Amino acid sequence: MKILFINKYENSGGAAIAAQRIAEGLSQYYHTQNHFLVGTHHTASAGVTVTRPGAVRNFIERGINVLSNRLGMQYLYFPFSTTAILRAAQAFQPDVISLHNIHGGYFDAALLPRLSGIAPIVWTLHDMWAITGNAAHTFGNTAWKSGRAGKSEHKHAPAMGLPNGNYLIKRKQRLYAASDLRIVSPSRWLYDMTTESPLTKNKPLYHIPNPIDTAYFRPQDRAASRQALGLPAAAQVITFVSERLFNSEFKGGAELLKILHLLDERLDRKVYLLMIGKDRLPGTFKHLQCVYTGYVKETTKMMQCYSASDIFFYPTKADNLPNVLIEAGSCETACITFDVGGCREIVLDGKTGFVITPGNHEQFAAQTLALLYQPETCRQFGKAARIHMEQHFGMEVIARQYYALFNSAVRMPQ
Repeated sequence: MKILFINKYENSGGAAIAAQRIAEGLSQYYHTQNHFLVGTHHTASAGVTVTRPGAVRNFIERGINVLSNRLGMQYLYFPFSTTAILRAAQAFQPDVISLHNIHGGYFDAALLPRLSGIAPIVWTLHDMWAITGNAAHTFGNTAWKSGRAGKSEHKHAPAMGLPNGNYLIKRKQRLYAASDLRIVSPSRWLYDMTTESPLTKNKPLYHIPNPIDTAYFRPQDRAASRQALGLPAAAQVITFVSERLFNSEFKGGAELLKILHLLDERLDRKVYLLMIGKDRLPGTFKHLQCVYTGYVKETTKMMQCYSASDIFFYPTKADNLPNVLIEAGSCETACITFDVGGCREIVLDGKTGFVITPGNHEQFAAQTLALLYQPETCRQFGKAARIHMEQHFGMEVIARQYYALFNSAVRMPQ
């Protein structure tokens, strides 16, 4: 089977990581022939085509995208990418097109009917964008249920200037109806929304989680991991991802600070904060000591970070099915997160960690303190998390589901 994967990025961001892992699983277990078509290409790997090679084309399309966004005409015209996408799809002649993030300034949704004329499309959603006017997340606004844009939706990322969300929703609905399209939601949370949205409810809908290779992503030796990261062997360690923590409306940087200050007030011992990423925490703490890793790209170092930790924090404000929680659980790390999106589908409350009511900073800090003072419970949570990842997110488990879906979508020769 030949599968063409389309995504904004090749290997950066949650959607790209999920798409790469799906392709890896299909290749490993079903020997599929995969090719990636991406808007932005950072490496010179084989099997990847970029939609607009060259600095000049990139500059022109980025300029068009900025201008159209300001006018509220999001992602309507890409003179180079549209031609390149169609040409690459026709040249590769896939049996199935595996679509991922198409928002981000390289893909005109008008391509959907044209691409589905080449091969059936299986679109894996990584946020709410497909059912809203422009927003990846609406933060509780439910205007999308009636096929309308929320009053302030245009201000949410990917933001646009004029509030033309209702026009964009109607355009999406028309294009989806004209396309041979199946829709996958990695989380049950997002799947339930696709069954309610007037844009998608009449399409074939599926729930398939994002995969992880648990044979590779596994717990490392804790003492060795701590030594490599400069952490004391007997320390208690809380880890979280700090990449764009304070520059994204989704990441929950302000919430994290409130939780850490509450925790710091109640601690009677030193606890280390391992921060994965470029951001640094403002201010100082009495008992919490920050250790900064800088940007981490290598999965081997990420596994060290998870394995060196007692607890992984994820105080997100908006999410679908975050890969970092799956990775941490696969490394036997107990997790604490807000009950946002599909987070509770990864973290089983009271079994593999704690799932906290959004905005309840007191509860988040209290449950963290409880786990720090009960290290055996923390270890039990980690081991249970590992089993949960193997059973529900393992590469073979998810590859089997995707292959069955792709196989059912393939058109019989005329």
